[in-house]
Amino acid sequence: MKLGYSLPSLLVVGCLFFSGNASAQSKPKPAPKVPAPATTAWKGRLVYGHAADINTFTFASKADQLFLQKAKQPYTTPEGEVYYVNDAFPKANVLIKKSNSTATQFRTVLDMSSDNPDYKQALEEYSVIRGTGISAVLSSLHDPRVSPDGRFLSVTVIGYPGQAFPNNCVAVFERATGKLVTRFEHRYYGTWLPDGRLLMCGAHKSGSTDTGFYPPKEPGIFLTDAALANSQRIDQGLDEPAPYHAMPSPDGKRVAFVLNNHVWVMNLDGSALKQLTAVANDNIETYPTWSPDGKYVACWAYKSFERSYYTAIAVVPAATPQPVSLTDAAPVWPRDTKNYRISGGGGQFSWR
Repeated sequence: MKLGYSLPSLLVVGCLFFSGNASAQSKPKPAPKVPAPATTAWKGRLVYGHAADINTFTFASKADQLFLQKAKQPYTTPEGEVYYVNDAFPKANVLIKKSNSTATQFRTVLDMSSDNPDYKQALEEYSVIRGTGISAVLSSLHDPRVSPDGRFLSVTVIGYPGQAFPNNCVAVFERATGKLVTRFEHRYYGTWLPDGRLLMCGAHKSGSTDTGFYPPKEPGIFLTDAALANSQRIDQGLDEPAPYHAMPSPDGKRVAFVLNNHVWVMNLDGSALKQLTAVANDNIETYPTWSPDGKYVACWAYKSFERSYYTAIAVVPAATPQPVSLTDAAPVWPRDTKNYRISGGGGQFSWR
């Protein structure tokens, strides 16, 4: 059994309602059969976080290999470059780097530490970490993604009052220069449509009425225009629980996201809302990711496996007629040559 750390997730409590109208003389109708996913149809390569490193899994060979150490939250471009958040001291969580497809060449993409003059003045009042020469950075970078034309890098910034980003936001930087282009306050998980528009999520609603230091949180799924402005909500009132981890399909026509701990899809205008993964007592799904052909959606599933709790990647059809139950025996788990699940990780991952 390959084990790793369990995946933190936003827990949302939901209720199930059942109804029936069967008479005493009628026989119960058999449950409709759901076609099992054809694992041979899964093509390409997964690049995913495993513990504190990044691994790759190739469907054709079932090879699961270490790719990068001290790295997390990988995003892979169509050309094979891998963008990731540095997880090594002293710049863990404040440095975005990229690697070529073979992990033999690396480059710094965005540095939030005091080495970056854009942030040095905002940080100079904070103490210096002993022996490193780096001012204490209390903000952090997450979920790096590159726009389809390669011009921009979007990241989720967890802000801290008094620093360069005082509020949580999705920030967009010019990739060539690292200059800030725009930011969207209280937004998360910025992802790009093929036409260059930016998709984001609002926050889960809080029960707090405090409108002072921390402003109210706004739920929902939001889409900008091509000029990265005029952010508009596209879901149809998904407030409590709120949707998060929204990911557009490769053709930009649909969106997969997490709602009440499970994966759902809808059209870009909020119509045709459909649940993909079934409700189970111990399931929590996060970070849905589309297959390159748009026929499947993969996600992290946190649940009990073989008497232990850990995470594993599951793959379900995007056009499933009813939600797929992610049971241990379900044919939804990519496995390596030793028959181990692709497991022990979390965060955004790529399927190319």
